[in-house]
Amino acid sequence: MKSSVEKVREHLIETISKAESDPFGIVEHVKIVERWAKFILDKHREADKEITLMGVWLHDIGHYPLDEEDHAIKGERRAIEFLNKIKLDKEKIKKVAHCVRAHRCKDVHPETIEAKILSCADSASHLTDFVYLDMIMKNKEKKNKSSAIEKLERDFRDIAPFPEVKEEIDNLYRKWKELIIEFEKINDKI
Repeated sequence: MKSSVEKVREHLIETISKAESDPFGIVEHVKIVERWAKFILDKHREADKEITLMGVWLHDIGHYPLDEEDHAIKGERRAIEFLNKIKLDKEKIKKVAHCVRAHRCKDVHPETIEAKILSCADSASHLTDFVYLDMIMKNKEKKNKSSAIEKLERDFRDIAPFPEVKEEIDNLYRKWKELIIEFEKINDKI
């Protein structure tokens, strides 16, 4: 019998395959988020691993199908709908839904350890992937300079609840900042 985490993982992959496109590279992104979440979970055994990992695999499901609605808001609805469909316990649904909605630390902030882990893991994943380079290249055409730096600063801020992650990423954060500034200087000249 499949675990709830396996069911959620399959649901995300199926959702993206039905969308026929994955412009955000969500499947690969979520794998990195999962690695960071497991890193944090190893140090915080008080957190519910199942809730956290279901949140990991559902946190970006709101990107599909593509539209203008905030993906955390749409993702929360879609997570609740799917978790009800697989008959997950109501209290667990509530906790996973909070993880999904709060992962951006925007209109809703993480209140549970599981939601804090997801938010941190998501932000840490951006520092260990190519998100900022992608933003720089896309923003070059729009002449929108500061958004990559702003995103980097938000991501680094959202890692704060877990000093062990901040310590691991601090040097990388500083290097990204230097790189983004240099990229933007060059892009201004050409």
